[in-house]
Amino acid sequence: MKLIHTADLHLDSAMEAKLTHEKARLRRKELLLQLGSIAELAEQNRAEVVLLAGDVFDSDHPAGTAVRYLLDTVSAHPRIDFLMLYGNHAGDFRLDGELPANLRFFGEHEYTLYRYGNVAVYGSESASAELPPLSPEDLNIVMLHGQVAEHRHREDEIALDELRGRGIDYLALGHIHAPRIERLDERGVYCYPGCPEGRGFDEIGERGIVLLDTDGGKLKKSFLPIARRTLHDTMVDISDAESQRDVEAAVRGALSEIPERDLVRVRLVGAHALTLLPDVLQLTAALEGSYFHLEIKNESTVRVSATDYENDLSLRGEFVRTVLRLGLPKEEEGLILTAGLAVLSGEEVPF
Repeated sequence: MKLIHTADLHLDSAMEAKLTHEKARLRRKELLLQLGSIAELAEQNRAEVVLLAGDVFDSDHPAGTAVRYLLDTVSAHPRIDFLMLYGNHAGDFRLDGELPANLRFFGEHEYTLYRYGNVAVYGSESASAELPPLSPEDLNIVMLHGQVAEHRHREDEIALDELRGRGIDYLALGHIHAPRIERLDERGVYCYPGCPEGRGFDEIGERGIVLLDTDGGKLKKSFLPIARRTLHDTMVDISDAESQRDVEAAVRGALSEIPERDLVRVRLVGAHALTLLPDVLQLTAALEGSYFHLEIKNESTVRVSATDYENDLSLRGEFVRTVLRLGLPKEEEGLILTAGLAVLSGEEVPF
């Protein structure tokens, strides 16, 4: 038997990257379509169950289009059971009316069990629900949504010490948006699959779902990347750059392996020569159209010492010495030096 574990789809989410209106609309549609992609993956892999471990929707007032798409997708795949936790973003929202028979839910304050031969899937909306005794002969999957903690300090925390030694083979979790799998005890593991599609630059890197296979009486786990677009947060050290052309070459080199369909944030870092004025606007213009979305931030500092200008009697020298005497944080000092020297040189401030 095969199952798919996913969570945190946030189907009706606003995009958190700084996109244009049209690109944000497109990303929302792409986010919505990931549910259909997951259902198709389940069909292709002959999976019988999709575990939706919470936050399918982004709020307690989900868009009608997102609700209809969920119900239509589930109805279109009657061979597959979709076991759904609402999670913490749904609030008091609950689906009502005539629902597909293969869309199934869990208890609000107690565990609900769904059995598939020797595979037992337990789940609850409450992280503090009392887990019933599990049969050691079963392959036991437990579904919860929330933040894990070694010991419970809040009602909404998933206390690992209360779940160890209980016969759990796989603790299917939602809430944390980065993929993570850890050992629970000698028998089982706990897993956050992460959100299947990154929305902002706090959700960078490979995104996907977890495919579970019970073949041979053991639970095999594999991560399948499915994101339509990946978000990249790339630091480019420009310490050795001597000109704007060097900066552009360094950025192009750092981004050379990233597909055009992806979203990219570049952060210029390092300590560069005082004679270099990194121009973010020029760099953005040079790379415009290379990626679905591109952001560039200059977080570099100026490499300068007061002794280099102690005998410089020019206005430039006096300006540098004055700024350095202020003892400002390096980032602020670098911005002031860069802006001031640009003005003294008759150039545009490059940010």
